[in-house]
Amino acid sequence: MKILHLADLHIGVENYGRIDPASGLHSRLNDYLARLDEAIALGLEAGVDLVLIAGDVYKSRTPNPTHQREFARRVQHVRAAGVPLFILTGNHDISPAAGRAHSVEIFDALGVEGVTIAHRPRLHTIATRSGPLQILAVPWVTRQMLLSREELRGLAFNAIEYELRRRLERFIEEQAGLLDPDYPAIVTFHGSLDGAQVGTERAITLGQDLVLPRSVFARPGVAYVALGHIHKHQALHHDPPMVYPGSIERVDFGERDEPKGCVLVELERGQARWTFHPLRARPFVSIEHDVRGSSDPLGQLATLIGRQDLREAVVRLEVQATREQAALLRTEELRRLLEQAGAFVVAAVAVRVERSGRRRFAGAEPELLDGLSPRRALELYLRSKQPPLSPERIAALLAAADELLGE
Repeated sequence: MKILHLADLHIGVENYGRIDPASGLHSRLNDYLARLDEAIALGLEAGVDLVLIAGDVYKSRTPNPTHQREFARRVQHVRAAGVPLFILTGNHDISPAAGRAHSVEIFDALGVEGVTIAHRPRLHTIATRSGPLQILAVPWVTRQMLLSREELRGLAFNAIEYELRRRLERFIEEQAGLLDPDYPAIVTFHGSLDGAQVGTERAITLGQDLVLPRSVFARPGVAYVALGHIHKHQALHHDPPMVYPGSIERVDFGERDEPKGCVLVELERGQARWTFHPLRARPFVSIEHDVRGSSDPLGQLATLIGRQDLREAVVRLEVQATREQAALLRTEELRRLLEQAGAFVVAAVAVRVERSGRRRFAGAEPELLDGLSPRRALELYLRSKQPPLSPERIAALLAAADELLGE
């Protein structure tokens, strides 16, 4: 049995782009859709029995109709090939308020055949052309999902987290005990496992992470754990494999060096083999250069940019320069050089000017400030504030600083 494992599609991320005049869509939306098309084509060509999306279909919990339409077209494409689709809800998919529909609930409401939406912890059995597949689904868990308001009232945050983790671990243990040994079984979880390397996805995370130990999913009969939520591809366990495929496209410069892709999984006799397949994610290039020792800063930068492969890349440029050099480095000219080199989008051009000289501080001459302790420097700063701080306030702040410095 073969599975295409995807996660963190984030349809709707539209930073570092522009409107495509041919389609009327944002160019970055086209990037994400192209990566999804690429992954689906890879899976269908490999003859997969199931496409599994481990959460975060959209960037927003309330996607606009265009984003919904484009994802629905991909759902229809998978179903037209006769392949079932299993979608786990992530933190970007769940309802923003009680009583409101989550972002992929429409497929449940329409009863789309062959599409399973897992928005609550549950054991599913999915019919595939290679036989039944058992999927223990653990979507993004909210406190209200497992605890009543009465139970939450008056509990400290740590106590709530402990109770959530305890109940979730008990549920997984109970459901794993119900697995039929005659059929393959996997777990899919949208969240954080201990030991996972996180990245810039923290900047767009919606909700508080509940970190689970890997031992929770290492159950007899579980052949593979399909993870979602963390954008960096990584495998955390061998038996069974616990794999984050990562996001399908780069969100920002923090992910510029990370490969983006999907995972093909083969299940046989209760074991799993998996392969990561990189997708053609848009390159992000960051150029940082110091021209303070150059007599021709613009020429030096032109040579440097000409040596970079910036074709179809999102690019940012940061230059360290003297005040005199900065007057010669016009942002418009630097942008033109980057665009001529083939940049898809110039995200930023920044010319940083070195500081010249040192200002007087709290009445002290600059040379007298050398070698000051952190506490003495803080005291001078506090006494120089305008309007002046009261002696009591200064004393209280210095006492707090003493405590922090002691730690």
